[in-house]
Amino acid sequence: MKPVLLTLLILAGLVSCIDQVNLPIRNEKPQLVVDGLITNEKPPYTVRLSYSGSFTFDQETPQDQKITNATVTLADDAGHSASLAHTASNPGHYQTTDSSFVGQPGRSYTLTIRLADGKIYVSAPEKMPANPGIDRVYARFTPTESVTLPYQYYFYADITDPAAQTNFYRWTAYTYTTRISTGIPCCLGCPGRCYDRCWLQFFSQDINILSDNGVNGNRLPQRLVMRSPIYNPGPTLVEVQQYSLTPAAYQFWKLFKEQQSRTGTIFDPLPASVTGNITNASDPEEHALGYFGASAIARKRFREQGDATYGQAIYGFISSLIVPQGDCRATYGFQWPVSEPAGWQ
Repeated sequence: MKPVLLTLLILAGLVSCIDQVNLPIRNEKPQLVVDGLITNEKPPYTVRLSYSGSFTFDQETPQDQKITNATVTLADDAGHSASLAHTASNPGHYQTTDSSFVGQPGRSYTLTIRLADGKIYVSAPEKMPANPGIDRVYARFTPTESVTLPYQYYFYADITDPAAQTNFYRWTAYTYTTRISTGIPCCLGCPGRCYDRCWLQFFSQDINILSDNGVNGNRLPQRLVMRSPIYNPGPTLVEVQQYSLTPAAYQFWKLFKEQQSRTGTIFDPLPASVTGNITNASDPEEHALGYFGASAIARKRFREQGDATYGQAIYGFISSLIVPQGDCRATYGFQWPVSEPAGWQ
């Protein structure tokens, strides 16, 4: 008993020597946060408004306060304008209601926001650049070093950059791929199984941007736009979206990407708010966070047949996966289709 008692006394002494340190907490004043984009596609166009949360050292995510009572207007350089109505089902989101107000490459657009306290914020004019389009999209079946996903599809895009203009690009993409279950009988006494395959959607996560500085007028081959998981043999569907950016929008996304890629060591500078192109009309020194942009969009779809997914190596991986029982939607979600989405070639 004596050794145990001695150990407890030593531990108690060590604990009593530890002083609680109250670190200074940095609480930033809430700022307006704007996320909006007008494109050359059919409206409505959406703008999202909120206030930034305070920084705290309690391991909780700062909560943004959604703005539901602002007056939002979008105008072009030809004298046309459109009001945006708040979407009650999606607080903080505002959408245009005029179907005839459609974005056009070559036109400049300005966003005006009037808050309930009377403050007015205005974006710098954004001139929508033209989009040269996507030549083709294709896939490569790629073994990886991942234990959980040893095989993926890498999707690439080829683009021909115009020589007559400076171009800035941003790419996003999404894929549909299948997850399986044992399914359920198609009918009472039927041998066939239904609802045994769900088509799940995956989105690209990278900030994928490029300036044509140094490659102006050349072909841009093999631009990686998406990595997509493979869980079963068969096809994978992909849609690639290519956005044309203004120089200011490109710099915003570049700075945002640089902040995301910091290693987080003590040698890195403290993260700073990424200010955009929106300022207080009465105080040009007061900037909102976020960005209002104008981009032409080019989209291209591709259906990868999946011939490589029938190889012996991937069958070993697929056979190791646990197949859930019953309706695939009960496991993966009832929002997912049980047949290949329509409109894919």
